[in-house]
Amino acid sequence: MSETDSTIQVETIDGDTLGGFFERFSIANQEIEESLLMLDLDPCNSQMLLKLNHALVVIKQALLEIGFNELAFLAQSIGNLISSIKATDSKFDSTYGDIVLLAIDDIKMIIEKLIDGDGPCVLLPRLPRVCDAINKISLNDKLHLNEAVRDALLLMDPSIEILETAITEKNSLTSLFDDTPPDEEELAAYGVEENEDFTFFRGLSEPLESRAHYWRGRSERMLRLALKMNDHADRPVDPNQLAAAVYMHDAGMALLPVEIIEKKGKLTEEEIMQVRDHPKIGFELLRYMKQWGEAALIVLQHHEKVDGTGYPSRLKEKDICEGAKILAIVDMIDARMHERAHATMMKRPLVRAAMEISKLADNQFSSFWVDVFRDLFHKMRKQEHSENT
Repeated sequence: MSETDSTIQVETIDGDTLGGFFERFSIANQEIEESLLMLDLDPCNSQMLLKLNHALVVIKQALLEIGFNELAFLAQSIGNLISSIKATDSKFDSTYGDIVLLAIDDIKMIIEKLIDGDGPCVLLPRLPRVCDAINKISLNDKLHLNEAVRDALLLMDPSIEILETAITEKNSLTSLFDDTPPDEEELAAYGVEENEDFTFFRGLSEPLESRAHYWRGRSERMLRLALKMNDHADRPVDPNQLAAAVYMHDAGMALLPVEIIEKKGKLTEEEIMQVRDHPKIGFELLRYMKQWGEAALIVLQHHEKVDGTGYPSRLKEKDICEGAKILAIVDMIDARMHERAHATMMKRPLVRAAMEISKLADNQFSSFWVDVFRDLFHKMRKQEHSENT
């Protein structure tokens, strides 16, 4: 397949055929996500590898039947990778799952772009190189395997950052969407007005985050995503209250004993109770400043779950404020995006975090805000692909 072989003609496909394709694609995609979640828990599960490969075959066949041959080559490349892992009894590394998710997301993104017909699809010319990069993973020996995986991931999503040096206090965490904190102009665009209280909250968050090196920069990363989500939903939450809550939400965690913060083993029941009390501390700090009552409530409720199993009050969705629902998702996204950085030196692709929170919609998270995040995420990925072409 050459880079100029982009002959997909969506206009020749009738609506019923496209509808049938998307139904098959959706079912297969769900099987892929379920398989990857299970493989994260059990990397040697041969049954899950079979299920994963079968779903990829279904997508490949569906693509061929409607003439999306270039995309079928991509599905085939992923299938070849999974088959080689199974044939060699290799352990399924989670970075392979990242490659699968990025490829499936690209297939969906390309098809949607072609159907919309609002300009050239910048992803199509990359397909031959992406397929070659994925195929090379199976051919490389162990010495060059990590390099091949890295090359494939960077080609599929240039926003993924590779950390070339050991993690230091200065760069221990990378920004979720940007390497720099939002400035006054950007905050104003989200409706946040700079004032003395807000400056105080921001200044207080820095020494609080210094209690643990992996907390550094969390507030700034989380702030941008929280404000983006709120803005995307037409600002149902006061941006100033949301920003204050982001900076103060983990003040209680930072005041825990260092031995609990840094403990690697299982927490005792008493330690768990101490951790679960941390939203109350941030709430108490804010509630004495009467103009920040909404922010205080957001902090108090950000670990509640919509099914009523959260803490500290086991509230259900109707009783949880919207700001807390946003903050709960943002908190998990940041944790998922950066938890593997220390082990692999690679930022976790956002597509995997999007998959994981989707599985928790109507259980841990509000389905409305999960949909807001996913829609925002897909729009940003499309924009990033356009800018990096």
